[in-house]
Amino acid sequence: MRSGLKQAAALLVVLAVAMGLWLALFPGAGQMLARLGIGAEPSAAGAAQATGKAAGDAKPAAGAASGGRGGRGPRVATVVVKPAGTEILNSRVSALGTASAQSAVTVLPKGSGQVTAVLIGSGAKVAAGQVIATLDNQSQQIAFDKAQAAFADAQRSLVRNAALVKSKAVAESQSQAVQLAATVAELNLRTARQDLEDRSILAPIDGVVGILDITPGVEVTPQTVIARIEDASVLRVDFWLPERLSGAVAQGALAQMVAVARPQDVLSGRVVAVDNQIDSASGTFRVQAALDNSAGSLRPGMALTVSLEFAGESFVTVDPLSVQWGSDGAYVWRVKDNKAEKAQLRIVQRNTESVLVAGDLVAGDSVVTEGLDGLKPGAEVKIFGAPEQEAASKAGGKPAGAAAAAAAGN
Repeated sequence: MRSGLKQAAALLVVLAVAMGLWLALFPGAGQMLARLGIGAEPSAAGAAQATGKAAGDAKPAAGAASGGRGGRGPRVATVVVKPAGTEILNSRVSALGTASAQSAVTVLPKGSGQVTAVLIGSGAKVAAGQVIATLDNQSQQIAFDKAQAAFADAQRSLVRNAALVKSKAVAESQSQAVQLAATVAELNLRTARQDLEDRSILAPIDGVVGILDITPGVEVTPQTVIARIEDASVLRVDFWLPERLSGAVAQGALAQMVAVARPQDVLSGRVVAVDNQIDSASGTFRVQAALDNSAGSLRPGMALTVSLEFAGESFVTVDPLSVQWGSDGAYVWRVKDNKAEKAQLRIVQRNTESVLVAGDLVAGDSVVTEGLDGLKPGAEVKIFGAPEQEAASKAGGKPAGAAAAAAAGN
């Protein structure tokens, strides 16, 4: 029976030591006991006295009762705090854009006829003014020859008329008629020359020819596509940004781009145009960036991810565990001069590890993250881990629970 009493006493000692350690190290232990109706958070001295009682020592001194509500006054809650930080919102934004050539034309013939020759191949590089195809031109050549002969005759008549006018052997009205005929002959020659030249189809810009769908012998009209030529040495990338950034994007801003098909390459471009209108349906606006493509590694129509850097707006950040909700909206408990006070907030953005807020809070404020239950404005609190708290919880360099265990062992 005596050995059984010793085992029971030893078990009580172990339980008392565990209780002392729990009360000393867990910030919300006192609050939990208060909610269960057991009493206020016991002090380290009270835990040691309880340990001594379980070991069969003398009754605790009168001072042990100071841990209760009657001996110590209002309960002082122990809380864990974390300083409010700062974070820049919208410092970087990305959007998906589509590339297009800086200039592109669809070549159409200026008249109808049969293709007599195609002088380039698909994918060829051409210069502006280069002949890419010809149409049959026999009729135009005949018309040009006739106009040229008529012009030459008109020029001879003009020379004779000038001599007659000088000798005053011709009337002024007759002289004017000769001059008019010479002018008309010149205009007819110019028209015939232009019609003949139009039978040769020229490249209007420098660039690369796409796939050709024409061959010699086919009949074409002014609506038939002869070729499509694109100058893709510089690409224009169109993308859309939310309207809240409409005042932040300016021409010349650096834009980083990554082609979806070539994620290993990070390219640099510049913003060259910003639209002056917001699309009311989507709440976005159009932006255009230029990207050097002199190497020809990219093609018009490719999708690219465009990233822009902004100065952004700085916001205060708090731990997600600290945010509470009430009838007035979101708020946190802030500790100032060891007293709790409520700070009303507006949630700006929720992230995984922080919440961006605006309101009655500044960076560096001590915000309560644990021990929130029962807090009231103006209530006195103790910050867990604060220097004075650590000093009070140590006895001879050991935690209160360890000191109690040592006393029980003696």
